[in-house]
Amino acid sequence: MTRHPLWDEGIAQRLSRLREGTYRVAYVAPRPDLGTFRYRAFNPVEALKTHESVSAGYFFYSDLKIIPNLADWADALVLVRAPYDQRVEELYRSFRNAGKRVFFDIDDLVFDPTYSSLVASSLGYELQEYEFNQWSAFIVNVGESLKRADAVITTNSFLANKVTDFVDLPAHVVPNTFNTHQQEAHPLKKTTPGAGLHIGYFSGSQSHARDFGVASAALAEFLSNSPESRLTIVGHLPLPADLDQYPDQVTRLPFMDFRALQGAMASVDLNIVPLQNNDFTSGKSDLKYFEAGLVGTPTLASRNSVFEQAIVHGANGFLADSSTWLSALQDIAALPDTQLRKVGLAAHADTTNRYSPEALAESLDAVLGVQK
Repeated sequence: MTRHPLWDEGIAQRLSRLREGTYRVAYVAPRPDLGTFRYRAFNPVEALKTHESVSAGYFFYSDLKIIPNLADWADALVLVRAPYDQRVEELYRSFRNAGKRVFFDIDDLVFDPTYSSLVASSLGYELQEYEFNQWSAFIVNVGESLKRADAVITTNSFLANKVTDFVDLPAHVVPNTFNTHQQEAHPLKKTTPGAGLHIGYFSGSQSHARDFGVASAALAEFLSNSPESRLTIVGHLPLPADLDQYPDQVTRLPFMDFRALQGAMASVDLNIVPLQNNDFTSGKSDLKYFEAGLVGTPTLASRNSVFEQAIVHGANGFLADSSTWLSALQDIAALPDTQLRKVGLAAHADTTNRYSPEALAESLDAVLGVQK
């Protein structure tokens, strides 16, 4: 269980968020973490805190031993990326017996076993018996949970289409967003012109190694041709061999709290998001774009359906194909500081408009059918 002071509340306090006289939504996740739980349960609950007609609370499997009658406290259930098991069956049954709606929230292409081998290989796992069987079983069981819901909530239209290909259920798009704690963690950065281009890659985990590999050769050549430029890598990513020869230009920082991460993003000139080109990565959220945009740092991302919807190339960010990473980096490095700053400010304006807690609350209103 990932403990964090922001979600280290007791059950009584979390139950008190479900206010009488409102439409009460219980978000249930297997356990707290800095990824899916934060974006798909914690952030929605925070966004609905001041809503007049809707309230929400988040809960974990460990809570169900204490409050087995969660359906008595809420009008709807949102189950977050939970594989099917007895706890899921009992949750669904209790809400259905009470005549209440059940939603399943999924933020990755990890529900259709057709994609099991693609998911495992994209994340760098060996397609051998033990690990592959684990991934396959997880995906099958997530799919079983999803199929038993009344409707599905997901992060983008690509995944929504994959959901409706998989099962005949309504699929609603509720994008990932930032929360107020991130917004307060670091202000919009100030202009800090300097020699070269300071690039940042914020990986989070080793599972992004193959994504980073899309751009690693281009980054190595760029650093070789631009000795005043730098690369900062944050997280558990193993450093590719082609970057080992630039120790003075490459800085490694450890995995950090998401609020501290905002400051790290503000310290670079350009945030990069290289991705493999397949259905699994096409279902990824644009969260790395908007979290960098929150502090006014522009993003260079691999061109796919999600980032093409988020980024207008040259206006609020930049896009690269697998073969154009080096030329994209060179073009961006050649921009005047004022132009790069302008792109970062455009990303900031777009982020605060489309990815805010207020925007999230509006999206949830539409999904829940709330009358204003």
